[in-house]
Formats: sequence, C-alpha cells, structure tokens
Amino acid sequence: MDRRDHVEFVQSQLLPWQRIGAGLARPDAEYKMLSRDAECGACSALMRYPPGWSRIGPEHIQADEEFFVLDGSLEMDGEFYEPDSYAFLPAGWTRKSMVSKTGCVLLAFYSQEPLLVGDEGECDMLRAIPHLKTRQMDWDMTLNDPNLRHLGISRKDLRTDPETGERTLLSLILPQSEPPAGKGPQESHPVVEECYMIAGSLTGPPGTMHSGAYFWRPPAVPHGPYGSRWGAVSVIRFVGGRHENIWSDKPANFSLEQAYDPILPERLAHLRDFSWQGPLPF
Repeated sequence: MDRRDHVEFVQSQLLPWQRIGAGLARPDAEYKMLSRDAECGACSALMRYPPGWSRIGPEHIQADEEFFVLDGSLEMDGEFYEPDSYAFLPAGWTRKSMVSKTGCVLLAFYSQEPLLVGDEGECDMLRAIPHLKTRQMDWDMTLNDPNLRHLGISRKDLRTDPETGERTLLSLILPQSEPPAGKGPQESHPVVEECYMIAGSLTGPPGTMHSGAYFWRPPAVPHGPYGSRWGAVSVIRFVGGRHENIWSDKPANFSLEQAYDPILPERLAHLRDFSWQGPLPF
C-alpha cells in the first residue's frame, strides 16, 4: 500500500528544482518532488528537460510510469508527445531513445522507486496506454453525483485499471460555480485522491488552489464543499482501489474568500505562510 504524508495543498511553484542523479528515471534532467512514499519510493513529481536533452537505450524503469505533458514536447522511440499528451507505461517498458528538442515539463507518477536499468525489460503490454492525445478526446458531461451539480464537472477518462479500479482523469469545473446558499455536504473516499491543477482556480476549506497546486489526500478524509470563480482543469488520480463518494449529513460553509489553511508534512511546513496567485512558471 502507498503510504504518503497528507499534502493539501502546496503550490508547486514554491518547491525547488533538483537534479536527477544516475540510477533514477530520466537522469540529467530536473525534478520537483510533490509527494513520496518513504518505504517503497512511489512518488509524484514534476520533471523538466532542457532543450536538446536526450537518452540512448535500451533501458527500462522498474516501476509503472504515468505521465502528462504540461509544456514543450518529448519524443520516445519515434512517438511524439506534444502538450496535453498522456501515457501509462508498465514497469519494464523498454525505451530505446528519448529526446526533447525544445525542452519539456511533465507531470509524472511512479508506482515505486523509479530505478533505471540499462537493458531491455519485460512488461505487461495489456496494461500499457502508450499515448493519448487528450485534446482530441471528448468531454464526458454526464452528471455522476447530484451533490456536485453546482460544479458542472466534465471528465476525460485517461485510465481505469480493470483489476484494482484505480483511475486517472482530467476534470473540468465550470466558471462561477459555488454551492447553493453558500454551504454543502462534505465528501470522502475509501481511496487516495491525488490532484494537480493545470489551469484556473478552485476554492475549498484549505484555501484557493491556483494553477500548479498539488494535493495528496489519504483515504476517508472529509473535504469540501468546493467552488470556482473562473473554472478549473486538473489531473486527478484515485489510488489504491475504486473511487466512490461518501457524503456527510451535516453541511459545511463555503466562501470564495477562504484563507490558505493547508495540511502539510514537516518537510513542507515552512510554506504554510506563503500563498500564490500568479501564473504557472513551472
């Protein structure tokens, strides 16, 4: 089981870039660590590659890798990943060549310590999603929970594990959306919810998340209600099983003026007094 500290939430702009060393996935690039399991090494990170970055294989990573391209582009074995591209590559997926001519920033998720091995690997190809061009996908605007009607949520489903039910999706929240009468029930889930805000802003009890905001919320943590002045787009993952919404009986108050009141582990505690309202500079 993936056991990480509760992070809700941090603006990734305030985290430092660090150099990736030999032996880990995609060395000679930089990363910002968003969250990590200290025991198994499973982690979520922003990755940045300078223009002209390249790797020649064969090599593979001993972890499932899931990524979403935020800016720039990456080419892997002739497959061109432009902005908003998504992929899920099972542990052992062989990379023979990788290059970023223009530079690239992507959001990456690893199921365990992303150790790099310098030879061809073996993987379960049936689990692979080599490339989704998400801009070409349709939004699913079906209402799946009446308690979230005010948000007008639409989804693009990127991945659902047929065995565990784990799920990754793009979530769109409409502008000028807030709970009726300024209050609503809180929800919780039996699994982890992880989120990275790509665009817009979303307000809840911890404050207003802007582009670049990130949270890792353990199971059974009540949260909400939420609202947005000008809408929001996020990458959301449900980790550790199948997602469902469990609602409280007692309503909680909502305000778009909610002050930043995060839940942060010790390593991020120094950011408690910082807020962010600027654009995403990666």
